[in-house]
Amino acid sequence: MRLIRLYNKDINNEKDLFYITDDSYHYLSKVLKVQIGQELIIFNNTGSEFYCEIIKIDNKKCEIKVNHTKFVPPNPYTSQITFSICKSNSADILIQKITELGVDIIQPIISENSIYTEKNINEKNKLSHWNKIIISAAEQSERSYLPSLKNIIPFSQSLDFKYDQKIILDTNSGDMISKKLNHKAKSFNILIGPEGDFTQEEYRLANKADFLSSSLGDNILKVETAAIAALSYLKITMNSKNE
Repeated sequence: MRLIRLYNKDINNEKDLFYITDDSYHYLSKVLKVQIGQELIIFNNTGSEFYCEIIKIDNKKCEIKVNHTKFVPPNPYTSQITFSICKSNSADILIQKITELGVDIIQPIISENSIYTEKNINEKNKLSHWNKIIISAAEQSERSYLPSLKNIIPFSQSLDFKYDQKIILDTNSGDMISKKLNHKAKSFNILIGPEGDFTQEEYRLANKADFLSSSLGDNILKVETAAIAALSYLKITMNSKNE
């Protein structure tokens, strides 16, 4: 039976006892209806996993005892998905699924054909909402590290990041991503356009900034589908090198 996994940024190695309150308390006590003696794993985004048990439950908090800890080293490869903000439901699916797949960095951007502009998007609310999705997806997929969710930036600023390999998905490219992937690289940035696609000028600027144009096939994919497909291929390919 799988143990319950929870993210808690406050847990550390300094204390054997601590308390779970607020949303996590409600989830444990009201949704899962845990009992005293229930075992669970708590992670804090440092690589440490805390193997715990519940020793007390009242109407506001759960008291947790830490029995032992384990350190999980980070992945040797760094993957970033840079995506032009799309419709809310699509963005939510994208964030959830690439977190489950193991993305390291999520960079939302606003491009020429994005449905949002810097003026009509509530960045604070968006990032708060996405962070909740990230935590839930990380707990479900048994990650030990949360992906880093970056602030929303314009397309032009997204071209400056330094990675071993940078790929822009382009349905007009004659080369599949399998041809362009550099198997010696340690860090990757995959750039994905909006529903209305990048403009020709944006493609030109990306190529000038060393992004290689590549395709995922003949079909026109939605933003979230393209992100899932590209990251899945990257993860399968790079992980197979270590087998």
